[in-house]
Amino acid sequence: MQKTIEEQMKAVLTGGTLTNALDFVAYLKATGMTHNDNRFSYMGQETCIIIFFEYEGFPEGLWVICDCPIDGHDGFPIDDSLQEFARANVKICDKCCGCPVPRGGDKMIWGQEYKGLCSSEIQFVNPDADALPKIKIFMELWKHIIADAKK
Repeated sequence: MQKTIEEQMKAVLTGGTLTNALDFVAYLKATGMTHNDNRFSYMGQETCIIIFFEYEGFPEGLWVICDCPIDGHDGFPIDDSLQEFARANVKICDKCCGCPVPRGGDKMIWGQEYKGLCSSEIQFVNPDADALPKIKIFMELWKHIIADAKK
C-alpha cells in the first residue's frame, strides 16, 4: 500500500520544515483540493505540486511548492506586497529538471517581464510559517479563477 503524502513527508522532513509542510497539505485538503500523491487539483485543474526531499544544505529537509499557473497572473487582484512576494519566487529555468530549453518561455507577471521561465513559473522553496498565509492567498485566488472558468 502506498504511503500518504504526510507519511512520505515525515520520512524526509523534520522540525519546523515538517510542521510547515504538513500544515500546508492539511490546508489544501481542508479547502476542497484533491490530490494524487503530491499533485493537488481543484475542480479537475492542477493547482500545485509539492516536492520534498532530504538535502545536505538543509538539515530539516527541503520542500518546494510549484505552482501550476492559470493563464495571466496579472489578472489576480492582489496588493503590492503580495506581488513582490510572488516576484521574489519567480523561477527562471536553469535546466535543473533536464529540459533542453526553458519550458515556461517569456512572460509578463504583474507588469514585470521575465525571460526563460521554468514550466513552474513560481516556486516557493522551503516556505516558513510567515510565508504560508501568503501562499494560501494564491491558492484561494487560483481556485477562484478555476471555478469562474468552469461556469
